[in-house]
Amino acid sequence: MNTAESIREIDRDTFKRAAAEAAVELVTQDMVVGLGSGSTAAFAIELLAQRHRRGLRFVGIPTSERTAAQAVAAGIPLTSFADHRQIDLTIDGADEVERGTLNLIKGLGGALLREKIVAAASNRLAIIVDGTKLVDQLGARTSVPVEVVAFGLEATRESLEVLGASVHLRMSPADQPFVTDGGNRILDCNFDHISDPARLEERIRHIVGVVESGLFIGRADPVFVADAAGVHRLDSARAHRGSPPILVIMGISGSGKSTVAQKLAARLGWPFAEGDTLHPEINIAKMHAGIPLTDADRQPWLERVAAWIDAQRAKKEPGIITCSALKRTYRQFIIGDRPEVRLVYLRGGRDLIAQHVAERQGHFMPASLLRSQIDTLEEPEPSEDPLTIDAGEPSNRMGFLARFFNQMPPFLKKQ
Repeated sequence: MNTAESIREIDRDTFKRAAAEAAVELVTQDMVVGLGSGSTAAFAIELLAQRHRRGLRFVGIPTSERTAAQAVAAGIPLTSFADHRQIDLTIDGADEVERGTLNLIKGLGGALLREKIVAAASNRLAIIVDGTKLVDQLGARTSVPVEVVAFGLEATRESLEVLGASVHLRMSPADQPFVTDGGNRILDCNFDHISDPARLEERIRHIVGVVESGLFIGRADPVFVADAAGVHRLDSARAHRGSPPILVIMGISGSGKSTVAQKLAARLGWPFAEGDTLHPEINIAKMHAGIPLTDADRQPWLERVAAWIDAQRAKKEPGIITCSALKRTYRQFIIGDRPEVRLVYLRGGRDLIAQHVAERQGHFMPASLLRSQIDTLEEPEPSEDPLTIDAGEPSNRMGFLARFFNQMPPFLKKQ
């Protein structure tokens, strides 16, 4: 590396640290924090360790073995998904950030699978980069890393080439195939400029043998970019900016929607509506009889839910309403382009929900309909900007919501 290159690298490190300094300020007391991988995320871990030594309490979930080692050496307490299903905030770097969409390419460091698992479980994914990582279109400068299983790698590679990629097996410094923390291989795929990243991510995902790709679509918010002019914060176009806010608490029956909504409404002092009470009598009678509702059955109910939301908007008042909203088309109907509405998704497995259903009394939906609810459910995608909460212990749910409340902008708290 010549002198000019060394100076540029020093400048980039200065920018990375500046971006990291801005991002770590998002961490507040008692958070679960995802700890990213790579040289940029390393600055964030160093700064988080300093805040921890000054008394900030939080626990971290690392995205790689290297990150875990750095965090332990710095004195950051670690936890795992065994104890925390949801992460309040993850701070990570990126290899490319697309202007406008904030879609990302990540994984040049080889930790893309764990990074995406952590990102998917996070309420927010804060990305820190220097200005060289901003591009007008993904793929402009960087290949898309794709993690694949070793068995059948040649067939998987050919399937990626069919998608238009120039594919290269990543090698280690010892001139052996690079092995990820999960024991897999990485194929670096050059697609040139990527016109439709979301569709490409989906097509890659459907290839047998692919574990995960380095396309992170609709997950980043915010992105901190540092350059010679300072640190700039880029917020996603999906960011919740409507005021006053209206929360739709969704999930299958038995996930605890009413409990969470009532407690949150009491905490915030906002009007609350129980969405189940808006069902037409014929729907309630069908569910009493153990007959699953059809899309046509649900339409009048969704219209009433949307009307309640619009009434709050017309009065310029906040509100909270429960609605199972199992399909994306249902959510598009009641949320659509209403900027004030934020989706809160209570997520839980079959056994947990079945236990909740068995314990409740007086509800018109029998346990026999649980299977139909699960079959109908289409989980919210990142583009819907959901706040996902573990439907487990009530104390965990409310603790997570309390941390969410503490992160809300002041103008929302004052409603």
